[in-house]
Amino acid sequence: MAEEFRLIDRYFKPLSEGLHAGDIGIGDDGAVLSIPAGHQLVVVTDTLVSGVHFPVDAKPYDIAWKALAVNLSDLAAMAAKPGFFSLALTLPQNDPVWLEEFARGLQAISQAYNIPLIGGDTTKGPLTITVTAHGWVKQGRALLRSGAKLDDVICVSGCLGDAGLGLKHALNQLTETEQARLTPSQWQSVLQALHRPQPQLGLGEALSGKANAGIDVSDGLLADLGHILECSQARLQQALGAELYLNELPLSSAMQAWFAHESSWHLPLAAGDDYQLCLTMSEAVYTQLKTQFPDHLYRIGKITSADGIVFWDRPQAQGGKAMSHKDVLGEPYCHANGYQHF
Repeated sequence: MAEEFRLIDRYFKPLSEGLHAGDIGIGDDGAVLSIPAGHQLVVVTDTLVSGVHFPVDAKPYDIAWKALAVNLSDLAAMAAKPGFFSLALTLPQNDPVWLEEFARGLQAISQAYNIPLIGGDTTKGPLTITVTAHGWVKQGRALLRSGAKLDDVICVSGCLGDAGLGLKHALNQLTETEQARLTPSQWQSVLQALHRPQPQLGLGEALSGKANAGIDVSDGLLADLGHILECSQARLQQALGAELYLNELPLSSAMQAWFAHESSWHLPLAAGDDYQLCLTMSEAVYTQLKTQFPDHLYRIGKITSADGIVFWDRPQAQGGKAMSHKDVLGEPYCHANGYQHF
C-alpha cells in the first residue's frame, strides 16, 4: 500500500493541478467536484489492453496519450467541454523508467487539452489502462447518435485511414514492396496518427445546438455511420440510409500515395482508429461551420430515405455513378442493418 501511495505521489499527483477552487482531486477516498450551473455531466470510459488496443512494444508515452485521447474524442463527439479524468492503471511490474515516460505522455495531453487528473487506482496484472473522462454540455444540448435527419449533410473532421495503415506498419504486416510505397516521413505521419490521435474538441464544442448527430470514428467510418443510421431510424421510426462520395473523402498525402497502388477503400472506410468525428447537419449549418473550421470539416455524403449505404464515385450532380460494395471494398461489407462485416 505504501508503495502505491509513493507511485501516485511521484507520477500522478502533479497531473491534478488545475481544479477549481474548493474541488478535491487526488488524495482522498474520492474526488469532490463541481460543474457549471445549467449544464449536464457527460461521462465516457475506455479501456486499452496491451496486445489488443495497442502493440505490446508501444512506447509508454504514446500509450498514455492515446488512452486519454480516445476519451476526449468521445467528449468531442457529444459536443462536451472536457472537465477532468480518472485513471485505473494495471501494471505487470513497477518499472520506474516505464512509469516516468507514461506519466510524461499523460501530462503532455492533459495539459494540451486542459483536463486535470482527479484520481483512480493502480494494481498489479497484465498491462491495462482504463480512463474515465468527464465533461459537460448545456442542459439538453448533448450531441447524440440518434439525431440524423433526412437530407442532412454527412461530414467528417479529418483524414481517414492513416491509423489503419500505421497499424499495419507497426505490426510488420507489409511486404518490402508495400513499404516502398511511402517515404519515411509519410510512414512517420501514419504512425503518429495511430499512436497520438488528436481529439477534435474545438470543433466538438462548436457543434452544440447546431449539428444533428455525431459519433467519433473508432470502429471505422462505415461501422460508426451505421450506428448513427440505426439510432436515428429507431427514433424516427422510418428508414434512413446514406450516400457516400468516395472522391470527397479527405485523404492525407500518405494515403494518396498508398492509393496509387491500391484499389480497395478498406483503410479509410473500415480500418478504424481514426478518432475523427462523423457528423450530420443541415446544409445551412454545414455552410456556417465550414467557414469557421475550413480544415476540420469535410462533406462526404448525405442522409437519404433508402435503407443502407450506397457508394458513389462522385456526387450525382457531377455525373457520378453508383458503385457496388465489392468494387469499393474488395468483398461485401456489412455492419448491422444488413451491412456484411469482414
